Amino acid sequence: MGQKIRPALALWGTRMGFMSYGWDAGVLGGVLETAPFQEAMQHPDTTTLSMIVAAFLLASWLGCCIVASPWSDRVGRRVWVLLGAFIQIVGTVISTASYSSGQMIAGRVIIGIGNGIVVASGPVYSAEITPVTSMRGPLVGILMGFACTGTALAYWVDFGFTHASGQVVWRVPVAMQIIWSLLTMALTWPNSDSPRWYYLRNRDDEGLSVLQQLYPDQETALKVQAEILKELREEKGEKLQLSNLIIDKTPTQAMRRIRDGVVLVGVAYLMGINMIFYYMTTIFQVYIGLPSTTSSCLSGAATTLLAIGVFVGSFFCERSGRRKWLLWGSASQSVFMITFTGLLAAGQKATSSAAAAMLFGWILVFSPTWAPLPYIYVSESMPLRHRHTGVGLSMSSQWLMAFLTVYAGPIAVANVGWKTWIWFAVFNVIGFPYVYFFIRETRGRSLENMNDLFGDEHLADGNSSSDDTSDGVKEIKATVNEA
Repeated sequence: MGQKIRPALALWGTRMGFMSYGWDAGVLGGVLETAPFQEAMQHPDTTTLSMIVAAFLLASWLGCCIVASPWSDRVGRRVWVLLGAFIQIVGTVISTASYSSGQMIAGRVIIGIGNGIVVASGPVYSAEITPVTSMRGPLVGILMGFACTGTALAYWVDFGFTHASGQVVWRVPVAMQIIWSLLTMALTWPNSDSPRWYYLRNRDDEGLSVLQQLYPDQETALKVQAEILKELREEKGEKLQLSNLIIDKTPTQAMRRIRDGVVLVGVAYLMGINMIFYYMTTIFQVYIGLPSTTSSCLSGAATTLLAIGVFVGSFFCERSGRRKWLLWGSASQSVFMITFTGLLAAGQKATSSAAAAMLFGWILVFSPTWAPLPYIYVSESMPLRHRHTGVGLSMSSQWLMAFLTVYAGPIAVANVGWKTWIWFAVFNVIGFPYVYFFIRETRGRSLENMNDLFGDEHLADGNSSSDDTSDGVKEIKATVNEA
């Protein structure tokens, strides 16, 4: 395939990959309690039902770990997106044809592996093919917006099919995931890989060819190439070592950046988002005590609100920066979650509407802040030589924490009731000091200038960096002219 890149087409490919993620995350939430699903799964107990839902998350963690492995950079960002989408299709076919809990769990595991690969590769691919720095954050952030849109659509489709009868009530919604994976493959296939990946693999001519398509002005393309090559020189020979996990004194602080990303994403997914959205209908119906039809409608409305909020937060994240959005979100979410927990503790029917309102308030704040911002931060803060590994490990943190909450959450609620929500309230509070002390502001910097933000004094010397880049542009331009 020729090195042709169509940024708009490639970006839409990753968006459809995240639509698939959202669909898989939400589609079972609206059908778990339906009679046809219960009959097909042979009336599973709470533990088995939790495993049916959570197997997807644990397998997604495995998919992310595959992408984060030392040899993953040899394959390329684009190929991983295609491979992940294909694996999802295989798993969806198995899930749709399931007539037992074991078969459904197997299908969900295969879907999860493919999903983990797509979710770990998509943000990297999107960030590295976005030519305008000020648009990188919004374009990566809206990936989570499409994931939330997928979840919302799945809930509304589930609601529509509750008026049907027979096995189509749940089989058709589950099968519809194939649509998003096929779109992911169709939109991604015609494009080349990221220019940064070509340079990482020492395929400089192909990298420059793609850069010249992203930046029609040759001077700009050459300048970006010089910055990429400079970044690779700075990172040359720097290996990831566990000894640098706590205190990283290496020039580019690669291990510290990966650690911060892993913890940031992990905290985000211990705030309760997966517990809320995987069991949204159950929370409204069983825990809060609302009628089934009202619970189903509220679930669709809540997921729609989440999707809208993520898009809003993604587009406005460049105005206030990453840190302010995260700090404001953590503080506000803590108030809503603590109040929600207190209302559940009251255990009175009169407080059910207030509890639902607090849950909506939490979603309203989480959606533009902690939903998209961790994705944006990890996709842009990682060093080039370890970007795929760093983002993969960060996303694996997401899936591991999500599995913990989705699998253990219902079991905990069945045993200790409202006290389970104290766990989530604690992590909403923890988010504030963690961001304040550990997360640096990455807004407005090119990917190649992140080393200056995290590196030591000689890397942070602005004049030296500028001179090096200028000399690099002249040298590369002279070479191109001679050729």
